[in-house]
Amino acid sequence: MRKRVLLRYVLSLLIALPIGFLLLYPQVVRCIRIDQSDSFRLLGHRSSGIYISRLARPNQERQLQQHIQAAYHRIKKFWGKKQGTAILIYCPTQDEYQQYCVGGEGAGCSVGTPWGDSYLVLGPDGNNTDVIAHELCHDELFARLGWWQVKRQIPQWFNEGLALMVDYRFSSPSTWEHPDTTQTDNNLFPEEMPLSFPARPMIKLTDLETTRDFFSGDYAHVMLAYQTAAQEVTRWLSVVGQPGVPALATVIANGEPFAHAYQRLERSSRKKTQQIH
Repeated sequence: MRKRVLLRYVLSLLIALPIGFLLLYPQVVRCIRIDQSDSFRLLGHRSSGIYISRLARPNQERQLQQHIQAAYHRIKKFWGKKQGTAILIYCPTQDEYQQYCVGGEGAGCSVGTPWGDSYLVLGPDGNNTDVIAHELCHDELFARLGWWQVKRQIPQWFNEGLALMVDYRFSSPSTWEHPDTTQTDNNLFPEEMPLSFPARPMIKLTDLETTRDFFSGDYAHVMLAYQTAAQEVTRWLSVVGQPGVPALATVIANGEPFAHAYQRLERSSRKKTQQIH
């Protein structure tokens, strides 16, 4: 009798969780149903997974195609290969962007579901290589680890810091590669960093573990959180090198805790360097 009651409870919970998730986030429902929206159309072939608003102008469409290809190239170099399969949704107006991205803030956002679907929503300011590469990097981590492991294992400072390594608004391309020749000269690093950081004390990484920790507070707090994350991941990457990125994801996927793997890979790389010298 108890087993039957427990089974009913578990089944009810499994049904209620996805429904509750969708009710709390109607933007996710719109993303899931993007292929049925009359306001968007596929860009390119049917398997492209790129949806563009019918409000987009021809020049915006051309730029989007160029920026997506440059971002794909950057992701392949950073991760070794591209595994993410997220659907991209480009909203050239703020009204549309708010319909598909929770809060409608920023230039782009990533939407992942517990059952494995992933969507990258680009807003009016998201039609550039940096924003697209940033969001694609989130998707690569999601594709390798899954929604549950990303939420349970990966601190937000690492998730964001890693994405900043392919986002040259915040970091230098020399951290791990030479600058992209496809990158346009629209106010990006290294000539001048447009996103200035506030003059405040640095935030502890332990205070940036969750999404709430990272994005709560005012604009200055969020910018400082980005700076903190970028500096730490840059430091780590300077030791382990680009191969450390897919290696870390692999060992975590195989069950090693993030904190242990993060430190172990750094120690191993330092030891090899010392042996060489």
